[in-house]
Amino acid sequence: VAAGAAQPEGVQAAEGSAAGCSPTQPPVWPTQFKVVQRKVPASDPSCKKGSCADVVTYYDWERQANLIIQHQDGAKSTLWDLELGNHNSYYISPEPRTCKWMHFDVGILRPNWLEGATFTGVQVILGRQVYAYTKADFIDYYADVTDCTPVRWYFHSMEANFDLISYSAGEIVPDASFFEPPVYCPNRTRLEHDAVAESSADVPESPLVV
Repeated sequence: VAAGAAQPEGVQAAEGSAAGCSPTQPPVWPTQFKVVQRKVPASDPSCKKGSCADVVTYYDWERQANLIIQHQDGAKSTLWDLELGNHNSYYISPEPRTCKWMHFDVGILRPNWLEGATFTGVQVILGRQVYAYTKADFIDYYADVTDCTPVRWYFHSMEANFDLISYSAGEIVPDASFFEPPVYCPNRTRLEHDAVAESSADVPESPLVV
């Protein structure tokens, strides 16, 4: 793709960029960002079965929180997946006010969690030239070669692409309360904003995935 080529329809230019990357150096995430993606399962590439979804993610390493808001096509409610650095995760449906709690030994992904990923080549994804990486039978990750911002994620266990719609480095949640489980959640724990949880592994069992 030539420099200055038009973005494909529906894809906005990144505001800010991730740390530099190369075939030997995978991207390092900014400590805070918002990304809007289209989830497209391999089993429903045309999104005719109702399994596709619009997904908004707020990642905040400084606040030790990761929030994924997913609205599946045709669904009457939205699913919030709130992952905290204190190893608590909450799967919240605000409309019916339901909440499921789970404990994960590993907290949220570190900004350098792609370290050690295998470079698999240069490709063109969504009309953009990208570096392609794969890691731990977990994810295929595609980053724009010009600014290293994410273009597509493919989660192996989910067999689904998460295609970029928009990306904004440094953007935070509209309200800090988004990172606190609602009162109807079990095992509710207030997030400690000034503590950074230590993690002994690179890849949690189900990171960034609803």
